[in-house]
Amino acid sequence: MPELVRKLRRLSAMGPGELAHRVREKVHSELDRVSGSRPRPSLVIPFKAYLAGAPGERFYGSHRQDLLPFVGEHFPQWIDRAVEEAEQLCRHQVSLLGYGTVDLGPAIDWHRDPVTGRRWERRFWTGYRFGDGCGQDPKIIHELNRHQHLPRLAKAYRWTGDERYAAEAVAQLLSWIDQNPPGRGINWQSSLEIAIRAISWMWTIFLLLPSRSLDEASAQRIGGALFEQLEHVHRYPSVFSSPNTHLIGEAAALFLAGLVFQDQNRPAVWLQHGASLLTEAVESQVLDDGVYGELSACYHCYALDFFLQAMALGEHNRYHFPAAVPIRVRRMLQFLMHLTRPDGTLPALGDDDSGRALALDQRNYRSYRDGLCTGAILFRRGDFQYVSGSFHEETLWMLGLGAWEAYNASPGHKPADTQAFFPSAGYAIQRSGWDPLASHLVFDCGGLGMLTGAHAHADALSITLFRNGHEVLVDAGTYVYNCAPEWRGYFRSTRAHNTVTIDGRDQVEQAGTFCWKTSLLARAGVIEPGYLEGEHDGYLRPLGVVHRRRVVSPASGYWIVVDDFRGTGKHSFDLHFHVAHGMACPAIPAEWMSRSYGRKEPCLAVRASAHGCPPLAVMTFLVPESGHEVRRLELETGAGLGYSYRHDGFEDIAAISLADSEISLRDFRMRGEFFWLRLESGVLKEVLAIRARELIHRGTTVFRRLEPEGYLKLTDIDSKVHSLCVEFAES
Repeated sequence: MPELVRKLRRLSAMGPGELAHRVREKVHSELDRVSGSRPRPSLVIPFKAYLAGAPGERFYGSHRQDLLPFVGEHFPQWIDRAVEEAEQLCRHQVSLLGYGTVDLGPAIDWHRDPVTGRRWERRFWTGYRFGDGCGQDPKIIHELNRHQHLPRLAKAYRWTGDERYAAEAVAQLLSWIDQNPPGRGINWQSSLEIAIRAISWMWTIFLLLPSRSLDEASAQRIGGALFEQLEHVHRYPSVFSSPNTHLIGEAAALFLAGLVFQDQNRPAVWLQHGASLLTEAVESQVLDDGVYGELSACYHCYALDFFLQAMALGEHNRYHFPAAVPIRVRRMLQFLMHLTRPDGTLPALGDDDSGRALALDQRNYRSYRDGLCTGAILFRRGDFQYVSGSFHEETLWMLGLGAWEAYNASPGHKPADTQAFFPSAGYAIQRSGWDPLASHLVFDCGGLGMLTGAHAHADALSITLFRNGHEVLVDAGTYVYNCAPEWRGYFRSTRAHNTVTIDGRDQVEQAGTFCWKTSLLARAGVIEPGYLEGEHDGYLRPLGVVHRRRVVSPASGYWIVVDDFRGTGKHSFDLHFHVAHGMACPAIPAEWMSRSYGRKEPCLAVRASAHGCPPLAVMTFLVPESGHEVRRLELETGAGLGYSYRHDGFEDIAAISLADSEISLRDFRMRGEFFWLRLESGVLKEVLAIRARELIHRGTTVFRRLEPEGYLKLTDIDSKVHSLCVEFAES
């Protein structure tokens, strides 16, 4: 009965367009199921000769000529790495997500989960259901059947001429075809998975063209199966079921195959359909600031990877997308550049399924410097090139030797900005510089993202921190999706992130694997150099409390996190900080983190608690070294909080006023929300003030304002006090 109610509610929420689409899709799938067949795209005969002609040239044909001498001279380690992995793959040993290397056995069963040993039932593709408590995770079997290991075998053949690698790749393709009749089995369940597999197959067969193992009979069978899968993607795109990276990946596969085989009837339709879907997706799924709308670092890279593949093949074939596509893709790269930490890695914001859209070399998006490298060539951006760190193998495969020449024509240059704000997504990113030992902080003052927030977490106002070549504050990650609802719930929860829970509750209530029962409104406040501010109302409706967080980062390399709460009632406020291994801090091993899908490990955690009635504030100092003195300051008048931090010959004072009151501490009187003051030998040197009217030090007015404007920063104050006072009084 609950399932029936859910379906009825879902039907009632559908608009006319979605309802018509789903009815049409249901009719088509039922006809396929009953008849056991459907119209199949025809192949050109002889097919291998056809592949070696125009399609081979369209699929980066000229890009791959004479690659071996170049790679042997400049990057011989790429060949060594490919051969080592190819030998492993010939033994049917495959690296899979966070599970490490798995053995597929002498005869590969493409329906057998190599981690659990479970064999998936042979059903019609519409007959699979996944969700909470099902005890099944299709992610593992899907990942294996993406066949992203096969292009690795094929490139090893291409670089060595060893026919064993080609024969193994062809044998695996043919065995898959034998075991997976059209529409039957788990490997037809997801159009996205089929699309990614189709891209893998295209790379494999074009790399294997010179091989005698890919004879005409094999080419016919593989080509026929490839076209059948692409036709399935065309007939059953995720327009309404998963209108996110699923749809982008499906569109990319249709576009790539359509462009390569454009002189055939069905591929010509795929090309038009794929290009249209990609153009629509870049406008509907990518926010105007360039951040992918699901607010996940991994899925941002997924989407970007698909778009870059389409743009690279389009450029090779002189196909030009509408202007919106390159504009948004360039902005996506801009965000990726700022999100990339000094060591090239990315913080694990939102969900991370540890996969890739294209895995010719790298296997996941812990780093996506290769995307920046490709973007540097496509958009002629020296700052992308600088952050990419080096020339990457994926760029060579997609853009050819000309990319190497373009990469070396300019040394690249450091990006101009060390702080970036992406207002539509709500991400503020701050770094001390672009050198390898620089600090890097991400402040999340965004919400759940587009649609259902499927891949977002309850992490509003969370921060991640990287410093001196190491992670300091980490995001917990993802671990799994479908098979363990308790763990799925934990890794999406507020307590698993570096933010605040109130009365032990999450900011938003979970409603299943990829859904939420409630929502929240998060917004940024003042975003300025050295100061970040945001707030959210996730606790307003259940508890009557609004949470605001300020992050102050003085140039000295430490951070102050100021949380204040406005509202009613008496509550418990728990601050959670998840600390990377190796960091010295008062921590307890009470929480968990996941660096790759399917793998979790204990995580050091710090939790601080406060109890009381709003307005209430908590101040946290994140300092790089022990031995420096942080102490509480007693307020002489007013309601608020003040602390002093002595370090390196300075004394820094941070103070927050509650209930809009004037506060006095030591020899300062302040009217405003927040102040940060730096003293050297008792002399006031710098001031940062937020929504402040007045600051008086030892009876001298440092500044006075008629209206409390948002942000004010003053330096060299002892020589400028009087002129500043006059300036603000007149204004």
